[in-house]
Amino acid sequence: MIFHALTAPRRRGSHRGAEGALALAAALGLTAPMAQASPGLDLTLAAGSGKVHVHKLGLVLGWTRPEPLWQGRDWRLLLRHEAELANWRVPQARDLVELGYSPVLRLEHPLDGGKAAFFIEGSIGVRLLSHTQVGADRNLSTAFQFSDELRAGWQWGEQGRHTAGLRFQHISNADIKRPNPGMNFWQVYYRYHF
Repeated sequence: MIFHALTAPRRRGSHRGAEGALALAAALGLTAPMAQASPGLDLTLAAGSGKVHVHKLGLVLGWTRPEPLWQGRDWRLLLRHEAELANWRVPQARDLVELGYSPVLRLEHPLDGGKAAFFIEGSIGVRLLSHTQVGADRNLSTAFQFSDELRAGWQWGEQGRHTAGLRFQHISNADIKRPNPGMNFWQVYYRYHF
């Protein structure tokens, strides 16, 4: 399903600018000299599907606070900041672009002397959508939305460079305006820490 969304032929009136922006951001993020970047930066690629066969591909630039908010014997609590740019492939309507910010709380259990870690994450963030129509008869009412997320994953490699996980995301406007059908996405993601 995800691969079909990425390889399906483009239809007339689709939002090519969003895909171009994602490709450009990915190219710049992966080829920019990292020696000048903050040591805490990471780049995430997330892909998944939601209601009414809406497919989502997102690029997330993140930063983790170096010191834990809390340190226990086996677990620690970390704070992350994430900025996301995503493209939604929407059947029976124009594709849309999502731009957002989320503070993320991460409960992490280091393993193998700190070379790996299992974690769960949760966040409540904000999103701005390019438009609200997500199907022939489905409208999200407002371009401003909230994003609630739950995630679980595994981090490994030298200095925790690689992360893979699964995330559930619920996007809705918290009844600012009705109708408020919201959107749910199940996504897989890969993160590379620079």
